[in-house]
Amino acid sequence: MKNRTYKTIALLGVIFILIASACKKKDYFVDGGLAQQSEAEKNMSTYDFLAGRSNHMFDSLVKIIDLTNTKVLVNTNNITFYAAPNEAVIRFQQRLNAADRLAPRPLSKIGLDTLKLLLNRFIIPGNRITLEQAVADKLKTYKDNNTDSINIASAGGGINAGSSIQTSAFRMYYEHRKIKKVDSVNYGSDIQTHNLITANARVHVLVNGANFACGLKLKYYR
Repeated sequence: MKNRTYKTIALLGVIFILIASACKKKDYFVDGGLAQQSEAEKNMSTYDFLAGRSNHMFDSLVKIIDLTNTKVLVNTNNITFYAAPNEAVIRFQQRLNAADRLAPRPLSKIGLDTLKLLLNRFIIPGNRITLEQAVADKLKTYKDNNTDSINIASAGGGINAGSSIQTSAFRMYYEHRKIKKVDSVNYGSDIQTHNLITANARVHVLVNGANFACGLKLKYYR
């Protein structure tokens, strides 16, 4: 009797995990490289795709686009767009209020020129870069929408010594190169979701631990 009860509990646990995973997959794509999207989503503009997420993961980014009047910019044809989730934007806002990081500076009180400059750092015009392309190129430098240098590299896909078996998935790595007197560091970020498709772009989502500040020095915030 006890064994049957344990088996029932275990089975219910597995079913719950599968349901939760399915809901998460439907709500958003965190899949290591293959974007499982509907054809309707693939035909959306980048702005509509970001604004339409049911989990509101890009609400802060959409607000930046609205404040800077750059909807046309993110909907430009043939671009690669690195989308910052809410956590990445909030981390940027917190850095603007060092005295109280629990009270991030409202986006509406940050200079529009600063917001637009940073947004442009996550847009590569004239290319729809895929994860597979990054793996094939290994490391390649592009120009962002400010004409600053962006390094796109592949990471992972490791193979143990003496074996031909791949032990980890490939992923893309984004790095904005430091501009002297403007940035404090070369800013790099991993990607949590690759190869999302919109009508005008290839979209890759930065990890939640990213920072929309993208290496910009604090004294340049206004």
